[in-house]
Amino acid sequence: MSEHTKFAHLGKPGTAFTAGFQRRLDLIKKYVDFSNKKVLDMGCGEGVWLEEFAKLSGFDNVYGSEYDNDQVVKLKEDLGKRKRENGDRQPSVVNPKNIVNCPGENLVFEDDFFDIVFHNEVLEHVQVDLKTLQECFRVLKKGGLMVFFTPNRLWPFEQHGMFLGGKYYWGNIPLLPWMPNIIYKKFAPHVRSYWGSELKNMIKKSTSNSEFVKYTQIFPGFDGAVRRLGLVGKLIQKTFLFLEKTPLHIFGISHFVIVRKL
Repeated sequence: MSEHTKFAHLGKPGTAFTAGFQRRLDLIKKYVDFSNKKVLDMGCGEGVWLEEFAKLSGFDNVYGSEYDNDQVVKLKEDLGKRKRENGDRQPSVVNPKNIVNCPGENLVFEDDFFDIVFHNEVLEHVQVDLKTLQECFRVLKKGGLMVFFTPNRLWPFEQHGMFLGGKYYWGNIPLLPWMPNIIYKKFAPHVRSYWGSELKNMIKKSTSNSEFVKYTQIFPGFDGAVRRLGLVGKLIQKTFLFLEKTPLHIFGISHFVIVRKL
């Protein structure tokens, strides 16, 4: 897979734990207790979530899986270097041995291994989303939680760019998610965006025994708008945070899902 194609199909991993990510973590913590829990970040990318989870659950309790082996090698080297620099002091990084290269459809972990399986904007990129959800439930302990965010088809912009005339164009494409599926997939064959009913049905198909702890939609954090526009950006941010508490939340950028394995 060329670097150009890889970027389109695998997405652009976060390079820093932004205010937007912190907001998502704060939302999760309202429903999830991470204390001493064994956590998997599926599709961990550059590992920006790993250290935050480790602060909550313990550094040896956090694992990461990633499809892109180049990314896994880079992440393990970085974690190993930081661990060596810390020496005998309290570790401040996740154990490099806990980072593995595998697809979401074939997680290399035992059954009933994790208390929490997390994935942030990953499900839309895997090859077989139903199989990936089945694997998430397989590696979850009974009573464990799957927590994830994934694109909402009612958000009026395709965030992952599009293919046109054989070329890939990065950016937010207006109204493409609202097009009929035959048109949507023509321009966005590299990614998915889910209707609410579609996502709920797929979760129900992936396991015979689960319950929703939380299901809603959230709007963007608009961190970039705040940086660029100052007070105007803050007004935009506050407006959408207010709308998130109204029935209009259904137009949010992402589905926010927490499911318990019974």
